[in-house]
Amino acid sequence: MNRIFALIPAAIALAIPFAAPTHAQVADVPVANKTGDFTTARVQGNRGYYRNTHWLVVEPSRSLNCRATPNGTVTTRLSSGWIVTAAFPTDKNGDAIVTGQGKPWLRVIATNPNGGKLPACLVRANSRYIAPISVDYMRETIAKETK
Repeated sequence: MNRIFALIPAAIALAIPFAAPTHAQVADVPVANKTGDFTTARVQGNRGYYRNTHWLVVEPSRSLNCRATPNGTVTTRLSSGWIVTAAFPTDKNGDAIVTGQGKPWLRVIATNPNGGKLPACLVRANSRYIAPISVDYMRETIAKETK
């Protein structure tokens, strides 16, 4: 019987090198519907909902209009390539996407490349204009590149 117990550590040592490598889980990002609209800036994860806080301006023309209200006065123009931060309400279940005039709008705060934050404003929450960024994926990619 002692011989069997003596073989257990050897069996474990042989099995460990063949274990499959594991990867950290990376949060998903919101997905646009068939018309390209994002209806939420939140994503269901394995421990509840997560907020997708960073978005990339992908507007193909010169700039994306950021408005005070849905279809309201343009307060800021955001250049393609800018990264904006979604402005979520203080309620933990709140969403940064609001509906106005039948369309979804993302409330954002942009940082001016010349310095300073711009006031919160609304952009159309559509894949023609913005794209969600996975902060987890970016962290993982940067960590790999710096090793």
